[in-house]
Amino acid sequence: MPEKTGQINQELYSTIDFKKEEEYVIAGFNERFLAYLIDTLPFVFLNYYTLTLAIRNGYVSYSSSIETKWKIIWATVFIIYETVFTSGGRRTLGKKIMGIRVISKDGKNLNVFRAFIRAIGYFLSSFIINIGYLIALTNNRRVSLHDFLASSFVVKTKQKSPFMEGLIVVLSWSLMAFFVGSWANRTILTPTPTEKKQIAQAQRTLSKLSKLQEIHYRKYGFYTNDIKRLAQLTGNVNAVRYELAKTLEEGSLEITSNGRSFIISARAKNWRKTKVQITSQDLNQ
Repeated sequence: MPEKTGQINQELYSTIDFKKEEEYVIAGFNERFLAYLIDTLPFVFLNYYTLTLAIRNGYVSYSSSIETKWKIIWATVFIIYETVFTSGGRRTLGKKIMGIRVISKDGKNLNVFRAFIRAIGYFLSSFIINIGYLIALTNNRRVSLHDFLASSFVVKTKQKSPFMEGLIVVLSWSLMAFFVGSWANRTILTPTPTEKKQIAQAQRTLSKLSKLQEIHYRKYGFYTNDIKRLAQLTGNVNAVRYELAKTLEEGSLEITSNGRSFIISARAKNWRKTKVQITSQDLNQ
């Protein structure tokens, strides 16, 4: 397997002419990783919060197709951002903070077309556990898949002190360990029978709240995001409070509604605080 990887890398990078490389200091994997996070995380958060606000204010009704379209919109904005600020000698915010920039294989500024291909390449690099990014660790030019596609490489624009270089390494690998741990927690670690029971209890509680939403809708003609109004429909508010405290993580219950639809989400009381959710669409399935 190592020999095959080496052959792939050799074929991949032998096609790129790095005649100007001696004039530059190649940017390291760690500073590139931090720059990538600085550039991408705002778009991830904006995607989530703008959709939540749009649903809450009644501009859209939640559905899986709306969520997908919303992601496509923000992915397109990200591609435009990367294309504009990677071409013509410009730098994205993350690269500017980390003191690096992207240039073409001949040492010139990236043109708009190559910058666009590189931005698209980010998504290709993300496939199969981010192997396109990890390729950069296997060659001394730190070329990733998206760099190969755009015939580009990343260089430093300023020297950093040994302290800053060390800080970047520690911060970068700490964040990578966090992301890998989060991924393993979601995809590898199987819940225990006790956890499954706790998750099922939380889901049942949300199902009861969704039934109260239906009662509220029939009575008042709209769904609500007020847990107090739902609890009052039972005639026993204390019993509702008790069940919420028993089955849901404290402070995790969220009810979003525009009157015509709703989303109820919370976290179960298992150790990993598994998120559970039910929507008005689930009632019709």
